[in-house]
Amino acid sequence: MLKLFFLFFATLAFGAGIQNPSYVDTKKFSGLWYEIARTYNSYEKECVASSVEYLLEDDGYDVYNRCLQNSFDGKLIEYHGKGTSLNGKDMSGLKLTYFYVFSKKYRVIYLNDYKFAVLSDDGYKNLWIMSRTPKMPKAELAMILNSLNKKMDTQKLIFTPQNERKKER
Repeated sequence: MLKLFFLFFATLAFGAGIQNPSYVDTKKFSGLWYEIARTYNSYEKECVASSVEYLLEDDGYDVYNRCLQNSFDGKLIEYHGKGTSLNGKDMSGLKLTYFYVFSKKYRVIYLNDYKFAVLSDDGYKNLWIMSRTPKMPKAELAMILNSLNKKMDTQKLIFTPQNERKKER
């Protein structure tokens, strides 16, 4: 019942829902993002407390994906990649490359004041809901889920356990 209330509230409060930002400032997007939810992917199947850090460089971003294996006390798992702009002027569309050969194109499909974001490929097969803090306000998450529900099966999203104490990694 509470979930329905938040979905209803979010629909009224945010009406338009997710709209692709036309411009993503590379400096403002830089930094640490906590994963709130994601679609399934094999490289995160054992992950909790997942995060991604975008460090701005002259040629794009150095990207550091981190998580803990199976529990907050688990082994640190890290992947380093490179992020480059798809259009040369901002990061609304980016190409992420890992291990020098595995590349995929993504879009920032939602951005709220550089505090909350959604990153996805074109088919919504790979999607991440992200926040600057380990927890996202319920109304914000409900609005995002309501908008995504029109484009994908949000029941398939995996909600990421986060350590709210912001344990240093």
